[in-house]
Amino acid sequence: MKKHSSMALVVFAVCMVSYSGPMVKGALNEGASPISVALLRMLAAALLMLPYEARQCVRRHIPMKLTPAQWGLTALAAAFLAAHYITWITSLTGTSTFASVALVCTQPLFVAALSGVVLHEHMPRRAVPGAVVALVGAILIGMSSLTGLSGDVAGDLLALAGAACMAGHWLCSRYARRTVEALPYTYLVYGQTALLLALMAPLTGGFQLTPASLWYILGLAAGSTLLGHLLFTVALGRVSATVVSFALLGEPVGAMLWSMLMFGEIPTPLLLLGGAVVLAG
Repeated sequence: MKKHSSMALVVFAVCMVSYSGPMVKGALNEGASPISVALLRMLAAALLMLPYEARQCVRRHIPMKLTPAQWGLTALAAAFLAAHYITWITSLTGTSTFASVALVCTQPLFVAALSGVVLHEHMPRRAVPGAVVALVGAILIGMSSLTGLSGDVAGDLLALAGAACMAGHWLCSRYARRTVEALPYTYLVYGQTALLLALMAPLTGGFQLTPASLWYILGLAAGSTLLGHLLFTVALGRVSATVVSFALLGEPVGAMLWSMLMFGEIPTPLLLLGGAVVLAG
Protein backbone atom coordinates (compact mmCIF):
# COMPACT_ATOMS: atom_id res chain seq x y z
CA MET A 1 0.00 0.00 0.00
CA LYS A 2 1.39 3.39 -1.01
CA LYS A 3 1.82 6.16 1.56
CA HIS A 4 -0.79 8.46 -0.02
CA SER A 5 -3.28 5.54 -0.10
CA SER A 6 -2.66 5.00 3.60
CA MET A 7 -3.34 8.66 4.33
CA ALA A 8 -6.59 8.45 2.33
CA LEU A 9 -7.62 5.51 4.52
CA VAL A 10 -6.84 7.58 7.62
CA VAL A 11 -9.03 10.46 6.42
CA PHE A 12 -11.95 8.14 5.58
CA ALA A 13 -11.57 6.32 8.91
CA VAL A 14 -11.77 9.64 10.79
CA CYS A 15 -15.10 10.34 9.10
CA MET A 16 -16.42 6.93 10.14
CA VAL A 17 -15.30 7.05 13.79
CA SER A 18 -16.61 10.60 14.20
CA TYR A 19 -20.15 9.34 14.79
CA SER A 20 -18.98 6.89 17.45
CA GLY A 21 -19.64 9.29 20.36
CA PRO A 22 -23.20 10.20 19.33
CA MET A 23 -24.05 6.54 18.61
CA VAL A 24 -22.75 5.47 22.02
CA LYS A 25 -24.71 8.29 23.64
CA GLY A 26 -27.82 7.11 21.81
CA ALA A 27 -27.36 3.53 23.05
CA LEU A 28 -26.87 4.75 26.63
CA ASN A 29 -29.95 6.97 26.37
CA GLU A 30 -31.96 3.93 25.26
CA GLY A 31 -31.04 2.00 28.42
CA ALA A 32 -27.88 0.05 27.59
CA SER A 33 -25.10 -0.11 30.19
CA PRO A 34 -21.57 1.07 29.21
CA ILE A 35 -20.07 -2.43 29.46
CA SER A 36 -22.89 -3.83 27.27
CA VAL A 37 -22.21 -1.26 24.55
CA ALA A 38 -18.47 -1.99 24.56
CA LEU A 39 -18.87 -5.79 24.69
CA LEU A 40 -21.47 -6.07 21.95
CA ARG A 41 -19.57 -3.60 19.74
CA MET A 42 -16.43 -5.76 19.87
CA LEU A 43 -18.31 -9.06 19.65
CA ALA A 44 -20.36 -7.94 16.65
CA ALA A 45 -17.24 -6.68 14.87
CA ALA A 46 -15.44 -9.98 15.48
CA LEU A 47 -18.43 -12.00 14.24
CA LEU A 48 -18.70 -9.86 11.10
CA MET A 49 -15.03 -10.56 10.38
CA LEU A 50 -15.28 -14.31 11.12
CA PRO A 51 -16.35 -15.52 7.62
CA TYR A 52 -13.42 -13.71 5.99
CA GLU A 53 -10.91 -15.02 8.52
CA ALA A 54 -12.27 -18.57 8.19
CA ARG A 55 -11.90 -18.40 4.42
CA GLN A 56 -8.32 -17.14 4.78
CA CYS A 57 -7.47 -20.04 7.11
CA VAL A 58 -8.80 -22.50 4.52
CA ARG A 59 -6.67 -20.88 1.82
CA ARG A 60 -3.57 -21.08 4.03
CA HIS A 61 -4.55 -24.66 5.03
CA ILE A 62 -3.40 -23.86 8.59
CA PRO A 63 -4.18 -20.95 10.90
CA MET A 64 -1.70 -18.10 10.98
CA LYS A 65 1.05 -18.82 13.50
CA LEU A 66 2.20 -16.12 15.89
CA THR A 67 5.25 -16.02 18.08
CA PRO A 68 4.82 -15.68 21.87
CA ALA A 69 5.88 -12.03 21.58
CA GLN A 70 3.23 -11.37 18.91
CA TRP A 71 0.56 -13.05 21.03
CA GLY A 72 1.64 -10.87 23.92
CA LEU A 73 1.26 -7.73 21.82
CA THR A 74 -2.25 -8.69 20.72
CA ALA A 75 -3.23 -9.37 24.34
CA LEU A 76 -1.76 -6.05 25.53
CA ALA A 77 -3.45 -4.13 22.70
CA ALA A 78 -6.75 -5.82 23.60
CA ALA A 79 -6.34 -4.92 27.28
CA PHE A 80 -5.73 -1.27 26.42
CA LEU A 81 -8.71 -1.26 24.04
CA ALA A 82 -11.02 -2.82 26.64
CA ALA A 83 -9.91 -0.26 29.24
CA HIS A 84 -10.44 2.53 26.71
CA TYR A 85 -14.02 1.51 25.98
CA ILE A 86 -14.95 1.09 29.65
CA THR A 87 -13.56 4.47 30.72
CA TRP A 88 -14.63 6.48 27.67
CA ILE A 89 -18.15 5.06 27.32
CA THR A 90 -18.73 5.50 31.06
CA SER A 91 -17.60 9.13 30.73
CA LEU A 92 -20.54 9.76 28.38
CA THR A 93 -22.92 9.08 31.27
CA GLY A 94 -21.43 11.98 33.26
CA THR A 95 -20.41 14.62 30.75
CA SER A 96 -21.53 15.96 27.37
CA THR A 97 -20.81 14.25 24.06
CA PHE A 98 -18.70 17.20 22.91
CA ALA A 99 -16.59 17.29 26.08
CA SER A 100 -16.06 13.54 26.18
CA VAL A 101 -15.02 13.22 22.53
CA ALA A 102 -12.77 16.28 22.70
CA LEU A 103 -11.00 15.06 25.84
CA VAL A 104 -10.56 11.49 24.62
CA CYS A 105 -8.95 12.97 21.50
CA THR A 106 -6.07 14.29 23.61
CA GLN A 107 -4.50 10.86 23.05
CA PRO A 108 -1.84 12.37 20.70
CA LEU A 109 -0.25 13.95 23.78
CA PHE A 110 0.28 10.49 25.23
CA VAL A 111 1.33 8.96 21.90
CA ALA A 112 3.77 11.76 21.10
CA ALA A 113 5.28 11.54 24.58
CA LEU A 114 5.82 7.77 24.41
CA SER A 115 6.26 7.02 20.70
CA GLY A 116 9.87 8.18 20.61
CA VAL A 117 10.76 6.02 23.61
CA VAL A 118 8.74 2.93 22.71
CA LEU A 119 8.90 2.91 18.90
CA HIS A 120 11.80 5.29 18.20
CA GLU A 121 9.47 7.30 15.96
CA HIS A 122 9.99 10.96 16.81
CA MET A 123 7.55 13.60 15.59
CA PRO A 124 9.02 15.75 12.78
CA ARG A 125 9.61 19.32 13.92
CA ARG A 126 7.61 20.68 10.99
CA ALA A 127 4.55 18.82 12.33
CA VAL A 128 4.70 20.39 15.80
CA PRO A 129 2.96 23.74 14.98
CA GLY A 130 -0.01 22.04 13.35
CA ALA A 131 -0.25 19.56 16.23
CA VAL A 132 -0.28 22.37 18.78
CA VAL A 133 -2.98 24.26 16.85
CA ALA A 134 -5.11 21.12 16.61
CA LEU A 135 -4.79 20.48 20.33
CA VAL A 136 -5.80 24.07 21.08
CA GLY A 137 -8.91 23.49 18.98
CA ALA A 138 -9.74 20.32 20.92
CA ILE A 139 -9.36 22.26 24.18
CA LEU A 140 -11.71 24.96 22.91
CA ILE A 141 -14.29 22.30 22.07
CA GLY A 142 -14.03 20.90 25.58
CA MET A 143 -14.34 24.37 27.11
CA SER A 144 -17.40 25.11 25.01
CA SER A 145 -19.18 21.92 25.95
CA LEU A 146 -18.41 22.34 29.63
CA THR A 147 -19.77 25.88 29.65
CA GLY A 148 -22.72 25.27 27.34
CA LEU A 149 -23.81 21.79 28.42
CA SER A 150 -23.82 19.80 31.64
CA GLY A 151 -20.64 18.00 32.63
CA ASP A 152 -18.73 16.91 35.69
CA VAL A 153 -15.11 16.40 36.71
CA ALA A 154 -15.47 12.62 37.09
CA GLY A 155 -16.72 12.26 33.52
CA ASP A 156 -13.92 14.46 32.21
CA LEU A 157 -11.28 12.42 34.07
CA LEU A 158 -12.72 9.18 32.70
CA ALA A 159 -12.49 10.61 29.17
CA LEU A 160 -8.83 11.50 29.76
CA ALA A 161 -8.19 8.00 31.08
CA GLY A 162 -9.79 6.68 27.89
CA ALA A 163 -7.37 8.82 25.87
CA ALA A 164 -4.36 7.36 27.70
CA CYS A 165 -5.62 3.79 27.18
CA MET A 166 -6.26 4.38 23.47
CA ALA A 167 -2.75 5.78 23.07
CA GLY A 168 -1.41 2.55 24.57
CA HIS A 169 -3.49 0.55 22.11
CA TRP A 170 -2.20 2.48 19.08
CA LEU A 171 1.42 2.09 20.21
CA CYS A 172 0.97 -1.68 20.62
CA SER A 173 -0.75 -1.91 17.24
CA ARG A 174 1.96 0.08 15.47
CA TYR A 175 4.65 -2.18 16.93
CA ALA A 176 2.72 -5.37 16.13
CA ARG A 177 1.92 -4.29 12.57
CA ARG A 178 5.61 -4.36 11.75
CA THR A 179 5.43 -8.15 11.67
CA VAL A 180 1.73 -9.16 11.67
CA GLU A 181 -0.84 -8.74 8.89
CA ALA A 182 -3.56 -6.19 9.59
CA LEU A 183 -6.77 -8.23 9.31
CA PRO A 184 -5.70 -11.34 11.27
CA TYR A 185 -4.18 -9.09 13.93
CA THR A 186 -7.34 -6.98 14.18
CA TYR A 187 -9.57 -10.04 14.41
CA LEU A 188 -7.50 -11.45 17.26
CA VAL A 189 -7.52 -8.13 19.11
CA TYR A 190 -11.28 -7.70 18.74
CA GLY A 191 -11.93 -11.25 19.93
CA GLN A 192 -9.66 -10.90 22.95
CA THR A 193 -11.17 -7.48 23.77
CA ALA A 194 -14.68 -8.95 23.72
CA LEU A 195 -13.53 -11.77 26.02
CA LEU A 196 -11.94 -9.34 28.48
CA LEU A 197 -15.06 -7.17 28.52
CA ALA A 198 -17.26 -10.23 29.15
CA LEU A 199 -15.09 -11.20 32.13
CA MET A 200 -15.28 -7.65 33.48
CA ALA A 201 -19.05 -7.26 33.02
CA PRO A 202 -20.04 -8.51 36.50
CA LEU A 203 -17.64 -5.97 38.05
CA THR A 204 -18.75 -2.98 35.96
CA GLY A 205 -22.51 -2.77 36.30
CA GLY A 206 -23.61 -5.97 34.60
CA PHE A 207 -25.19 -6.60 31.20
CA GLN A 208 -28.13 -4.32 30.33
CA LEU A 209 -29.57 -4.03 26.84
CA THR A 210 -32.79 -2.88 25.18
CA PRO A 211 -34.02 -3.55 21.62
CA ALA A 212 -33.74 0.15 20.72
CA SER A 213 -30.12 0.38 21.92
CA LEU A 214 -29.14 -2.66 19.85
CA TRP A 215 -29.49 -0.70 16.59
CA TYR A 216 -27.02 1.90 17.81
CA ILE A 217 -24.53 -0.81 18.78
CA LEU A 218 -24.80 -2.58 15.43
CA GLY A 219 -24.18 0.75 13.71
CA LEU A 220 -21.08 1.20 15.86
CA ALA A 221 -19.74 -2.24 14.97
CA ALA A 222 -20.31 -1.97 11.22
CA GLY A 223 -19.38 1.69 10.77
CA SER A 224 -17.11 3.10 13.46
CA THR A 225 -15.32 -0.19 14.18
CA LEU A 226 -14.96 -2.03 10.85
CA LEU A 227 -14.89 1.05 8.57
CA GLY A 228 -13.07 3.24 11.08
CA HIS A 229 -10.93 1.51 13.67
CA LEU A 230 -10.03 -1.39 11.35
CA LEU A 231 -8.85 0.97 8.61
CA PHE A 232 -6.63 2.76 11.13
CA THR A 233 -5.00 -0.59 11.93
CA VAL A 234 -4.44 -1.26 8.22
CA ALA A 235 -2.88 2.19 7.76
CA LEU A 236 -0.55 1.63 10.73
CA GLY A 237 1.47 -0.67 8.49
CA ARG A 238 2.69 2.43 6.60
CA VAL A 239 2.12 5.48 8.82
CA SER A 240 3.16 6.14 12.40
CA ALA A 241 0.96 5.92 15.48
CA THR A 242 1.46 9.68 15.91
CA VAL A 243 -0.06 10.40 12.47
CA VAL A 244 -3.12 8.28 13.27
CA SER A 245 -3.61 9.77 16.73
CA PHE A 246 -3.35 13.36 15.49
CA ALA A 247 -5.70 12.62 12.59
CA LEU A 248 -8.25 11.60 15.20
CA LEU A 249 -8.33 15.21 16.38
CA GLY A 250 -10.82 15.69 13.55
CA GLU A 251 -13.25 13.39 15.39
CA PRO A 252 -14.76 16.10 17.64
CA VAL A 253 -15.73 18.07 14.53
CA GLY A 254 -17.56 15.07 13.09
CA ALA A 255 -19.12 14.29 16.48
CA MET A 256 -20.42 17.86 16.61
CA LEU A 257 -22.12 17.50 13.22
CA TRP A 258 -23.57 14.05 14.00
CA SER A 259 -24.89 15.27 17.38
CA MET A 260 -26.64 18.16 15.63
CA LEU A 261 -28.37 15.73 13.26
CA MET A 262 -29.18 13.00 15.79
CA PHE A 263 -29.95 14.88 19.00
CA GLY A 264 -30.44 18.49 17.94
CA GLU A 265 -27.46 19.61 20.05
CA ILE A 266 -26.77 23.11 18.74
CA PRO A 267 -23.08 24.08 18.97
CA THR A 268 -22.07 27.31 20.68
CA PRO A 269 -19.93 29.91 18.86
CA LEU A 270 -16.93 28.78 20.93
CA LEU A 271 -17.53 25.20 19.82
CA LEU A 272 -17.64 26.23 16.17
CA LEU A 273 -14.39 28.15 16.65
CA GLY A 274 -12.79 25.10 18.23
CA GLY A 275 -13.85 22.91 15.30
CA ALA A 276 -12.39 25.38 12.82
CA VAL A 277 -9.11 25.48 14.75
CA VAL A 278 -8.92 21.66 14.81
CA LEU A 279 -9.34 21.53 11.02
CA ALA A 280 -6.77 24.28 10.56
CA GLY A 281 -4.29 22.34 12.67
